[in-house]
Amino acid sequence: MRAALAIIVALSWLGAAKPSLAHPHVFVDGRMEITGDGHGHLTGLTNVWAMDELFSASVIPDFDKNANGKLDPGELAAVASQVRTSIAEWSFYTFLKSNGHEVPLDPPKDFRASWETASGKLIFRFDLTPQHPVDLKGADVTVSNFDKTYFVAFDFPDDSRFALRHLPASCHKRMVTPTPDEAEKIWQDTMAALGPADSTPPEDGINFSEALATRVEIDCRS
Repeated sequence: MRAALAIIVALSWLGAAKPSLAHPHVFVDGRMEITGDGHGHLTGLTNVWAMDELFSASVIPDFDKNANGKLDPGELAAVASQVRTSIAEWSFYTFLKSNGHEVPLDPPKDFRASWETASGKLIFRFDLTPQHPVDLKGADVTVSNFDKTYFVAFDFPDDSRFALRHLPASCHKRMVTPTPDEAEKIWQDTMAALGPADSTPPEDGINFSEALATRVEIDCRS
């Protein structure tokens, strides 16, 4: 099996790797649009992912069916379809929480792939919709991209990568990129809060990919 297909198929069995052994193999330069309905509710998330050059180049041999050295529209559609199927099991690496509780997201109806010639990168863009609108005025809301197995790493260099659309004027965003020391504190706080009836922690003691993931916190209550 060629490298590209191996990488894409790998996205479907990431959970097989033990967390303690996992490390990133695919790198994503991320952007996200967080959209409201204009009436104080969060109603959608749009991911725009620029894949790293190695992953992008490796995809071409397996999907360039006419052997012209590039991905034509139909071939890009095939890539998008394969990746969409592969990462569905992992919640599309997108997580929305309201007051600390995860909000389920409907799968994307349209998962698009394009090629950015200047950078030589494959770009994925897709929308996710909460199964119920999130009331921004009465909740702490956080949004993040991460892979629980840490096979795929997401990078958001600054808070401009998180754009707020049609949210109340009172909304403020804060991007948080935890350090390893902060992740350790999260672990300590998590363990301290466990009660006798609580489930046991993951094998690595904490979901480090989540603890270290860049997230944006949205506060609209002022």
